[in-house]
Amino acid sequence: MTTPLDDASAMTPGERVAAAVLADIEAGRLKHGDQLPSEPDMQAAYGVGRAAVRSGMDRLRRQGLIVTVQGSGSFIATPGQDQPPMSLTGRMLQDIRDGIASGRLKPGDQLPKEPELMATYGLSSPAIRAALRELREEELIHSRGRFGRFVGPEGTQVRRPPTKGEALAEEIASRIRSGRYRPGERLLGEKPMSAEFGVHRNVVRAALALLRERGLVTTEPLKGTFVTDRR
Repeated sequence: MTTPLDDASAMTPGERVAAAVLADIEAGRLKHGDQLPSEPDMQAAYGVGRAAVRSGMDRLRRQGLIVTVQGSGSFIATPGQDQPPMSLTGRMLQDIRDGIASGRLKPGDQLPKEPELMATYGLSSPAIRAALRELREEELIHSRGRFGRFVGPEGTQVRRPPTKGEALAEEIASRIRSGRYRPGERLLGEKPMSAEFGVHRNVVRAALALLRERGLVTTEPLKGTFVTDRR
């Protein structure tokens, strides 16, 4: 008796994907309600491109063997059940997609950090990263490394909350603008400034570096940091 994969050489890449999934169903490796791997994982598993994976999935959907839930993924169809329960990953993706579609999440907005997503959806860090990769491929979000993930494709102007260093720099700058810190005045040292503002000394250093870049202060070795005299 031949199997769906016996004639693989005569099949298109999409047909091979469909036949491989069908073989897993018939062998019991995939059961009713099981979620299929993501497109990138299937591409890697079967050595085909995205178009072939989508073609194979379309064939299986037409045969009623799988169902696809927007924002959740594709599942092995269960007789008498049109849609499987949404997975935790699917719920997270749907919430983000809905937020973008409704305008609640605007281009440049920062997405919640991984620890917050883990607590909200009960997902592991690898599961969250794998799911968000799907949104990046759709160009709904992009990553800026350690700064986080933001709504919109690569190159979108970001609107992230200021870092502690940026917030402290702005507070000092406002004091300079208001005249509370006068031109030529020596600012507190790192340690007393850290105590006054309740931040780590590294935050103070970051703030002073930003103020120097803006030309609002200058630092003289062994003397300290002074408000720039712009007269």
